[in-house]
Amino acid sequence: MATSKPQIRSLFATPVAVHFLPVATEMNAELKPLILEKVQANGSGARGQGWRSASDFESWGGSHAETLFRVVRDLANSLTATRNGSRLTLNWTIVATAAARQPGEYQELRARPGAFWSGLYYVDDGYAKSDDEKLGGECELADPRGALPAMVVPQLAFRFPGGLTAGHSEIIRPKTGMIVLHPSWLPRGERRHDGPAQRLTIEFDLAAPAAIA
Repeated sequence: MATSKPQIRSLFATPVAVHFLPVATEMNAELKPLILEKVQANGSGARGQGWRSASDFESWGGSHAETLFRVVRDLANSLTATRNGSRLTLNWTIVATAAARQPGEYQELRARPGAFWSGLYYVDDGYAKSDDEKLGGECELADPRGALPAMVVPQLAFRFPGGLTAGHSEIIRPKTGMIVLHPSWLPRGERRHDGPAQRLTIEFDLAAPAAIA
């Protein structure tokens, strides 16, 4: 009698979407000077963590904000369901800021309370087309379970996709034009960026309509 293979189920999945804006080249060419103008007008920021605008990107991003928000809303809707698994279309409220980080700067890990989806769009990854992994600056997503999965026997991990980083963090190397979307409760940060150029991003949170929330 043949031995059946065990069924392995990955429970309590944490979805993270990586997508590329179709019109990134054209949009970034116009969006980059708009952000740099804001930086020059008010360039102060958290020590070592770069500059962030107020949560008013929609008011000065113009058609570029509309384009980005449309793509992000569509992406969020494609990944959101009711508790019985039915798809739905929501008019998400989006709050967005622009951010700029110089070489040597980073972003601390943190979750985003009050939202359902969060993410960021890379206007300029700051690598100047370099593929050198030593430049760092990866988008870092921490295990929401904290260190618990790695505390009992730290040298062991789980042999299935995503199991090797249990209790640690996953990283995504940014690329200009990339959108990263994740649940807002998932802590996100950025490792020290040592690329040759300034990094520019649009960071956003999506809240469900009041009728749903």
